[in-house]
Amino acid sequence: MSNQKSVHPKQIDSEEYAKSIKEIMQITSEKYNPTLKNILKIEQIMAKYKEFDTKKQLVKKMDVGMRPPVLNLILKYLEKSNKILLNSDGSITWIHASPKAIKSWKKAVKL
Repeated sequence: MSNQKSVHPKQIDSEEYAKSIKEIMQITSEKYNPTLKNILKIEQIMAKYKEFDTKKQLVKKMDVGMRPPVLNLILKYLEKSNKILLNSDGSITWIHASPKAIKSWKKAVKL
């Protein structure tokens, strides 16, 4: 394995990640089960617009309605996956690096 550093701001190990995802799924899986289509839809919207001041703004960009608990579960999952930041002021920020950004980062000259 190479000794390359991650471009993600906070790095968690795979066991901790698996445990946190499992906890989220146990809490809500009996009642609310988001589909892969819903998860990908939220990811695409977040990647396109990068930031929303509120969840309400995010919901307005979606073409179909989604129950709030399902949306909250998806947002928790994306946060644990280091794809978004859920800020204390209620804003949501996309932080996942694009393949193009990762490629240019790898080619960058180290100082």
